[in-house]
This record gives sequence, C-alpha cells and structure tokens, in this order.
Amino acid sequence: MKKVLIASLTVLAILSTTACEFKKQAHVNVNVGSNQPASVTIETNSGDETTTVNLSSDQPATVTVEPNTDEETSDQAGDVKITDDEALEAIKNRCLEENPDLENMIDEGYMIYWNVESSDDAQIVVLYRAYTGAEIRYYIDRATGDTYVTEFVSGITEEEEKTGETFNIKD
Repeated sequence: MKKVLIASLTVLAILSTTACEFKKQAHVNVNVGSNQPASVTIETNSGDETTTVNLSSDQPATVTVEPNTDEETSDQAGDVKITDDEALEAIKNRCLEENPDLENMIDEGYMIYWNVESSDDAQIVVLYRAYTGAEIRYYIDRATGDTYVTEFVSGITEEEEKTGETFNIKD
C-alpha cells in the first residue's frame, strides 16, 4: 500500500509539472482504496481528454503526457496564431460566400486570384485580385484575426484606400 501511495504521489508530481510546461491545466484525482488498486484520473481543462492509470504495488506505472503537436503556432501568451494558409483560405471562402458567381467566373477564365502578399509575426496581408481588376487587400492581425480591408483600382484611385469594412476571420 505504501508503494502505491508513493507511486501515486510521484505520478501526481510529474503530471502537475508537465501540465505547467505545456500551459495546459489538468485536474488530477488520486483514488487509493484498501480493496481496489490505486488509480489516477487526469482530465484536461478542455474536458476532451481523460486518462485513467491503475497502479499496483508490484508494477511500476508509466504515464506519458505529450504536447499538442498541431501545426498552429502560438504567441508567448499561449494564444493560437493564424497561419498564412488559414488566412488565405478564410479570405477566399469569404469572397466566394459573398459572391457565389466567382467560381463560374474562375472556370470561365476570368483573371481572379488570391495570394499572401506579405507576412510577419504580427500581420498577414492577403491580396484578392477581383475580376474587375481591383486589388483588394485584407490586413489580418495574426493573433486576434481582426481584419480591415483596402482597395486599389489602377487608373481610378491614386493609392490604396481603406474601405471601412472590418471583420474577424475567426468568425
């Protein structure tokens, strides 16, 4: 019984340290009963993962906790940052939702495209070249998703101008 309690406390200490390292909160419950093997239940803060480890005095318990390896990047505060590909796809989807005829126009050979014009740690700029020749740029805050829109039409406007349209691409 003493070995089980020591093993339980060791697992608890390891999991607490690991949860802090990954900036993920975990709830750990240790159950030690006289008629049943000791168990440790781990539940993450999102509630989507629960792991139960049964401990016995004659076998060592091994618990491996791995960080989330999604391709999304994080800033220092732990917030998920938007990738260039996510921003490009979100803007393309928004344009196609606002104007369903764009897909037919693309199929018919109209000069329509989207690309990431620039990207740094703070901001992504997605250029949408409309069938009219207008260059519409979406300035996206990488951390928050807040976006504002500008437009430039060669021969009509002298420079890029804000349209007043703002939205969040995470929506």
